[in-house]
Amino acid sequence: METYRWFWGILTFATLGWYSTITVYVAFKGVTDIRQMLEKLSLGTFDPTQPDSENAARKK
Repeated sequence: METYRWFWGILTFATLGWYSTITVYVAFKGVTDIRQMLEKLSLGTFDPTQPDSENAARKK
């Protein structure tokens, strides 16, 4: 019975670690995307008729 306890404990912590990592990663990428969008809007360089890749290329 002790083996099951260790198994589920390790699995629970591994799942929480994975979930936390993914959550932080998505939040970080979201913040950077929002900052880039606001910067483009404030500079007036955003063209809504162009795909995102072309809008990004024009800035560089």
